[in-house]
Amino acid sequence: MSVPALKKYGCFSVHDSGAPHGHREYTTLIIFHGLGFHASIFDKLFSLLDNVNVRLVTANRPDYPGATPLTEKERMQLHDIAKTADQDPQSATNAFHDYIKENAKKTHDFLVEFISRESIPAGGGIILAGWSFGAISILGLLANANAVSSKEFDLRSYIKHVVLYGERLDGVRGSLRAKLMGISTPPEPPAFLLGYPPPPDVVNIFFDPSLTPGEALKRFPQWVSAYYAHREDPTKLEYEALDHPSPTILSMDPSDVQRCLEIGPALPGGSDDQVMRLGVQLGALSQLREAAIYLGKDEEGDVPVVNRWDDIEIKHVWCDRSMWEMPWAALCLQADLDDGKKSDRVARKVDIVRLSGANHFCHWDQPELALKGLLSGLDL
Repeated sequence: MSVPALKKYGCFSVHDSGAPHGHREYTTLIIFHGLGFHASIFDKLFSLLDNVNVRLVTANRPDYPGATPLTEKERMQLHDIAKTADQDPQSATNAFHDYIKENAKKTHDFLVEFISRESIPAGGGIILAGWSFGAISILGLLANANAVSSKEFDLRSYIKHVVLYGERLDGVRGSLRAKLMGISTPPEPPAFLLGYPPPPDVVNIFFDPSLTPGEALKRFPQWVSAYYAHREDPTKLEYEALDHPSPTILSMDPSDVQRCLEIGPALPGGSDDQVMRLGVQLGALSQLREAAIYLGKDEEGDVPVVNRWDDIEIKHVWCDRSMWEMPWAALCLQADLDDGKKSDRVARKVDIVRLSGANHFCHWDQPELALKGLLSGLDL
């Protein structure tokens, strides 16, 4: 099928395949995009729906094409957090979490409006997926579900499970990561996204001190869309991209690149750029990850607090020829969950799914494999 035109719901805009022909009950897959590359990067998935009982919705987050731009107040909110981050990190962290909660409310309200206007069937359920940076939308919703939920509409009853697709998931404790790499202390200051160090002698492109933010952004598309030949041994990850296959960005038609890329939010000082950098600087994204995966305790701290969102499963779908952060993240996540069990921490169910031979842009280069991963666990 051709890609549907954008349509607005709440603060988001979406491409919506519509209900599968001849089916009253079906599953709805809603995907949130990553940094810079918006919903059009998933366009190839729409042609694969003929034989699956699935309604596909690819959503543009606020500040991306067709969606609601951030208000001046919201931009000032991020600016003020950045201004106070050095002098008063605790206040800045609290303000950052407030910002994430407000975004979780936007996500909640978008879902409620879409379900209501489109009469989405609860029986088939909704799978919420966040690709790369878009996983923050998923984690923010899980971490703040009780705070943003509406008494008038039971969103939880529609959610089947959530998918973190190609998300970096570096949010494990520094000591655990050090143990995995055979080092006793972190080799350098906090690394990309969640404030924990990468493997020794490795730096994420956005935090490379030899690059200006603008230079890093220019290199980002090729770096993030390249293929890497990692070994099974997690201490022997590959940091140099393969020549063949070439990075997805180089094999795409230039007109497709232009159509799929919205650079504004990723520019230095842009909305996504600030969330990324402030989250790392403050360690707040690591706290968000903890709040989303590990379940709460009562005031005595020893009895899990049960709410209706606690049984939502997370599927972490990772592509094993992506840049080093993806295989490293999958390993660290599993080790963190194992470590949490030994410490009697209660986590929601997490299933780790590997897509072999795929890079971070699997949905463009191998859309059939990507759709299979996104629908993992679904009886089609």
